[in-house]
Amino acid sequence: MNYFSASHSSDKAAEQEQIEQVGIAPQLKFREKVKRHCARWWWLHALVFCAGTLIVTLCLIYVGFPRIAQSGVDASTMEFTSLQFLDPAPDAITITQSAILHNGDIFTPTLDAFNASLYLVTNGTFGPAPIATLTIPSVHVLHPTSSVNITQQRVKISDLDELTDYAIQVLARENVTTALTGEARLHEGRLPIINIHYNSSTTYKTLNGLKGFNIMGVKLNLTALAGEPNLYGSLIIPNPSCLTVALGNVTLSLSTETSGVVGNATLSNLTISPGSNIFPMVSILNETKALASVDKNGLMNVLITGTSVVYNNQHITYYERALANNILSLQLNVTQILADSA
Repeated sequence: MNYFSASHSSDKAAEQEQIEQVGIAPQLKFREKVKRHCARWWWLHALVFCAGTLIVTLCLIYVGFPRIAQSGVDASTMEFTSLQFLDPAPDAITITQSAILHNGDIFTPTLDAFNASLYLVTNGTFGPAPIATLTIPSVHVLHPTSSVNITQQRVKISDLDELTDYAIQVLARENVTTALTGEARLHEGRLPIINIHYNSSTTYKTLNGLKGFNIMGVKLNLTALAGEPNLYGSLIIPNPSCLTVALGNVTLSLSTETSGVVGNATLSNLTISPGSNIFPMVSILNETKALASVDKNGLMNVLITGTSVVYNNQHITYYERALANNILSLQLNVTQILADSA
């Protein structure tokens, strides 16, 4: 009996000790759990990381980069250093352009050649139709500037009214604004080719109403027969802009408030270039009407209006309307002209 009790007590003590040992077994630390998890599921984490990296990269390439590229194109500006309008015809004109493209972006992409519509912009508003369509050559855009040149490009006039309005503003105003718009393809390194919308407005100096227009060396041929040229001189036309405009043979009407039309003047092969232009002028003057308009000081105020522009035997109506819209006023010292002509 005592032996059984002793044995039973011994077994219970051993069991109690085992229970206590199990109860106090140390739990796994957090770091060890992470190690075990990573050792078991490393392939899944690698897969998730690669997928995330791919998604971010694709978003940058196909969503982020096009937006960045379009933003850079929108922020760029163009500055004309030379703009020539040559060989005019009623339905076409030849354009030569030298310009500087200003790029403030770090990217230096290449733009493929593209067709751009040329618009007149008045007080921030685009004209209802493009003047013409130009082919812009491919250009590698550098930082901070690049050259964009168009050489003797024959351009068909898309809207005669818009070209006429442009010619009127070029002649009469100090500045004019035009815009080029079109769709172009852009390359940047090995990134995918993207399509961008080009829309750039440029403001540049124009002829400013021909301010400073004058006549020098005027002489009157008193022996000329009626209907023959009898007034000669040199016409001074200042051009403060970078524009060159070929007009051809220009006829001007000379009038006074007293006598109305008193004669006309002809300028042959007229091309207005940047700087001061001097052209020989030949006129037919009605001496009787002109003398009736001379004041007591021997001065005569003459109004000069363009009436005809002919190039290659064709009337260039957009230039004719521009000249007719810009009436010039000039004071002639008739007493001095008669003295110089004696």
